[in-house]
Amino acid sequence: MLVNDTATVACEVPVWYWEKRSDTGVTGHIDVVQIRGDTISIMDYKPDASHEKKAPQQLYHYAAALSFRTKIPFERIRCAWFDETRYYEFRPLDAEVKLIRRHRLNKS
Repeated sequence: MLVNDTATVACEVPVWYWEKRSDTGVTGHIDVVQIRGDTISIMDYKPDASHEKKAPQQLYHYAAALSFRTKIPFERIRCAWFDETRYYEFRPLDAEVKLIRRHRLNKS
C-alpha cells in the first residue's frame, strides 16, 4: 500500500495513551494510516471483517490515542476495518457521542 497508494502514509503505527488516575491505558498498532484532504483514516485489517465485533471499540481507542499523541483534532479522524471484500467506516466523534448518551441514560 505504501508503494501503490498515494493516500497511504504509514503502516504498523504504534499508538498508546495512559490514564494516570486509573492506571489503565491503550496500546496497539494501526495497520494503515491514510490522508485524504484534511481527513486522517486509520484502518485495521480483520480477516473476517463482517463478523468482527471488537473492531469499532479498538479503532475508537486508537483514534483517541492518535489524537492525544499528535494533537490531530478528533473530528478529522475516520476509522475503518476491512478484509478482501468488505470495508466498514465510521467517525469516532459520532461514536463518542453515542457512548456518552448511553452512559447518561444508564445513570438516570
